[in-house]
Amino acid sequence: MGDLTIREMEQGEEFADWFAELLVREEDETGEPVHFEDHYLVLSNEIGDWIGGLRYCLRGGVAQLLDVVVKAEERHHGHGQRLLAAFEERAREAGAHLMEFWTDDTRSEALLGKLDWRTLLKRDNYIGNQTWYLMEKRLG
Repeated sequence: MGDLTIREMEQGEEFADWFAELLVREEDETGEPVHFEDHYLVLSNEIGDWIGGLRYCLRGGVAQLLDVVVKAEERHHGHGQRLLAAFEERAREAGAHLMEFWTDDTRSEALLGKLDWRTLLKRDNYIGNQTWYLMEKRLG
């Protein structure tokens, strides 16, 4: 066996597609949910300018909200709630039984609580030595 190399993948390399194909094959062979794919929901205005969006993935019936952001000048207009509602709709359509989201923002913890999300776990000294909360919402 020749010299082996481990390196960080560069943007635009085809490795991600190749790797995803391997995971899909593994999932097909074993029936275990090993593959996930990033999905994006984009919120734009009437002329197509981006206002915000969110990124999530689906795996084994769990919809994980990874990031949600709204441009600073567009905040406090309900855009975040619109994005969360669209995320929930997509999760339900995909057959998810659970949605989850890690946050270090106590404001988003309060907002998610009003939308029937609950705090499952509080983790001190986590990412960036901050306190993070694992939020979840079960889908019926």
